[in-house]
Amino acid sequence: MIWLEVAIVATQTIQRAIVVPLRATARRGGSLGNDVGAVVREVVVVVAVAALSACGAVAGPPADSGPAPPVTRTAGTPAVESGWTSCAVDAPEAFAGPLTEALTLPRLGTGFAATAAVLCRQEPTRRPDGGTDLVLTEGRSTELTGLLAALRLPDGGPTTDACTLELPSVPNLLLFDVSGRWIRPGLPVDGCGKPLPEVQQAVRSLRLSITFRTVVREIESAGAAASGCGQSWSDMVATEAGQQGSRPPVGRIVPPFPPTTPLRLCVFRVPTGQQGGSKPAGSFAYGRSLPPSEREALLPVLAALPPAGRCVGAADRFAVLRASDGTGGELYVELDHCRRVLVSPSVGPPTLAQADEPLLELLAR
Repeated sequence: MIWLEVAIVATQTIQRAIVVPLRATARRGGSLGNDVGAVVREVVVVVAVAALSACGAVAGPPADSGPAPPVTRTAGTPAVESGWTSCAVDAPEAFAGPLTEALTLPRLGTGFAATAAVLCRQEPTRRPDGGTDLVLTEGRSTELTGLLAALRLPDGGPTTDACTLELPSVPNLLLFDVSGRWIRPGLPVDGCGKPLPEVQQAVRSLRLSITFRTVVREIESAGAAASGCGQSWSDMVATEAGQQGSRPPVGRIVPPFPPTTPLRLCVFRVPTGQQGGSKPAGSFAYGRSLPPSEREALLPVLAALPPAGRCVGAADRFAVLRASDGTGGELYVELDHCRRVLVSPSVGPPTLAQADEPLLELLAR
């Protein structure tokens, strides 16, 4: 009997832990696969604890992960390069991840007489028009006493403490000698393989003169920022309708917005390369706030929409309707091709309906 009770508890736990979080998945970027994995991991832990509790066992703290593996560095000395052009050409980096190569490169020795340091950084920068660019800057410093001392600190020994899993912040740092030759030195690390705090502090303390600056790409357009829509959004109609075995039910829809809250309309265009994916991301096309008169006209149109028909294919554009203050759920409308409507409430399962011409006219720019 006790295992029957455990099974019931586990089933209820899975329903609560999976259905609600996945319906409330953040629509800005991210991966649905990652969301599912995180939820499933939480469910496994919760169900295991429930089972142990039902059997009279008490779950203890997680076991120590043991010592971290030793850092494996490339043997020798840092490679000496010549002919420096710029950070963009000679020391490129991806904005999406840390430059972890420096954690395993050979350490700075006594054979290279550094007289200057260059720090390459990519950072979001707000423009005067409200948009945001990813900007690459090249900063140069000749005051190196603290930095060189930190770079020559020994690596930390193995640790018996559990190491955290966050990605380390690794500076894109180069050293130059008087003749213009340069190296990328290996950075000293702690027992978990992350840069020593002394190195991070020494880099932050550098007095830099900006010698090069360029825009890498636009992160958010001025229009996206002004509208409050954001630059990108996931097409949740395609995501929900494309999940095997879990297609949302079709039927009449109930608007997912609070009764009197102003609404925001955001329209996104899906690049060809994103169409047909499991969670296609759209790029901002236009957006605006709906005046009260349009909101009043919208509600009866939504209530009259028929259930969605069967359709296979990807939309070029989709609209998102949501409360301006972010409360409540969201309503998605494919503006072409299948023209399905997805109601994604803040709580409960989504519903699919079929858009008609009156709705599409209301959502036109």
